[in-house]
Amino acid sequence: MLLAHTGRLGRRMDELGLDGLVATTPENIHYLTGVSSVSLEIFPYTGSAFAVVTRDRLDHPHLISSRCDLDQALDAGAGLDGAMGFGRFFREPPEHPGDLSGREQRLREWWGDDAPDTAADALAETLKRAGLASARIGVDEDAARPGLYAALAKALPGVQVRPAAAVLRWTRKAKTGPELARIAAAAAVAEQGIRAVAGIAAPGVAERDLVREFERTVAAAGGRPKFSHIKIGSAAVTGQTRPADTPLRRGDAVWFDVGCVVDGYWADIARVLTLGPPADKVARYYAAMLAGEDRALAEAHPGMTGGELFDRTVAGVRAAGVPHYRRNHVGHGIGVEVYDRVLIAEGNDDPLEAGTVVNIETPYYEFGFGAVQVEDPFVVRHDRNELLTTLGRDLAVID
Repeated sequence: MLLAHTGRLGRRMDELGLDGLVATTPENIHYLTGVSSVSLEIFPYTGSAFAVVTRDRLDHPHLISSRCDLDQALDAGAGLDGAMGFGRFFREPPEHPGDLSGREQRLREWWGDDAPDTAADALAETLKRAGLASARIGVDEDAARPGLYAALAKALPGVQVRPAAAVLRWTRKAKTGPELARIAAAAAVAEQGIRAVAGIAAPGVAERDLVREFERTVAAAGGRPKFSHIKIGSAAVTGQTRPADTPLRRGDAVWFDVGCVVDGYWADIARVLTLGPPADKVARYYAAMLAGEDRALAEAHPGMTGGELFDRTVAGVRAAGVPHYRRNHVGHGIGVEVYDRVLIAEGNDDPLEAGTVVNIETPYYEFGFGAVQVEDPFVVRHDRNELLTTLGRDLAVID
């Protein structure tokens, strides 16, 4: 399944005069190909992988990886125009070629008999094969290794290289239908995790047990837990610390700010539940946070800037009962990165677009009190914005 918004990407490439594009980050490679690079995950500082697209075949990328990881090309969601490995790794030739499955045969064709020594060599060779040896190429600079540009200039003196990370970030700001489905699926998995924690919440259950239950549930549902910030009572003000053995007691609030990835796309959700009736301040402050989120959901629209949405969200919280509320931001885009465009921050002039997914959030932290927070993804529409979560957003009370 093709994920990338190729029509949008093509328009921006035309505006910038780009004949081809090279993705270097794991997120952008996944966006163009559907492949989650093993090398870039386990060797984030030294690994290399690329996706290459030409302007006339944006839906048929080329994938470049270490030879060890070349089998990942078989998982591409888009129809690859080619795949190339580099470096030393051994997969021996078949004893009986006719016995190979279709997937094995395809990998064998990509494998070839020889491989370039380095990632830069493989990229240069792929650009040649793609007809980009003397072209204007945008290279996603965010994960380009030192020496890559010099190596390309030496191997392909006719190539003009321009930075292009912003091109891909801009393209990803408006989501395609398949992307929205994946974001919603990731949110649903995170919600399962929160429901599972609520299901075991009882006096004496430790904070550490709550975290373990969330992560176990997410993994069982096909997700990968990325952060599991679950804290009891006033400890929520230290929300990103390791889970403790603190036991849950009746009357305690449990704060969640949790994230996971499903099929390459992120969820980032926040809620609060209480064991028994909530303290008055917890109830009042949570209601104010929810009012701010509700105002954002109701008033966000295409053309509104991140700064304008920030102002309205903060004003909604303040009007609902927390007049001293202040924040550095109250949300962000979300997709293949947990922070996609647009950032909902003071003064940000980046406009929302139809199809932008805003992960709206209204956290409040106070020493001696803890934290209250609600956070959800929604799609910005021309008519009515679409919430991508189904979990109740009111303060949850566990009897």
